[in-house]
Amino acid sequence: MLIIDIEASGLDPDHSYPIEVGVYNTEKPSNSLSFLVRPHPDWSHWDDVAEEIHGIERAELFRDGIAPDIACDQLNHYISQHADSFNRVISDAPDFDFMWLRRLFRTAQRRMQFKLAGIDAVLHPSRQAMLFAELEKQQMPHRALADAKIIGDILMGHSTPSRH
Repeated sequence: MLIIDIEASGLDPDHSYPIEVGVYNTEKPSNSLSFLVRPHPDWSHWDDVAEEIHGIERAELFRDGIAPDIACDQLNHYISQHADSFNRVISDAPDFDFMWLRRLFRTAQRRMQFKLAGIDAVLHPSRQAMLFAELEKQQMPHRALADAKIIGDILMGHSTPSRH
């Protein structure tokens, strides 16, 4: 199973953008994917509170990040090679993550070739409250791959066969 997490420049739905993407592979953890995203010239929004949470400086993105088109190509390729038969990745916050993926792919003029699903796609509703309660107890590092790993490890302890 693939778990995705995205760190962003802020939470503003009109102006924030993805700055770090992590895809945790629960079957082959050492084969997970993580990268920083270099801001597109049109992406100028920066929330200092968000920076305090994730600890990623904007200058680090320009120094170490990859261009949005390369980020999209890497995601499409990696997920096509490692996703389940539904060609999906799982997110604990699919609305936010989809918003940032959509911004990334539109900016790069690429088509997202995978599906984003919420926890409900792989976990029976009666078990979801337990999972979210466990997530609340965690000290999330607010780095994409580290957060995705925590989510994946907890989810694997609660996972049941998919309903979809």
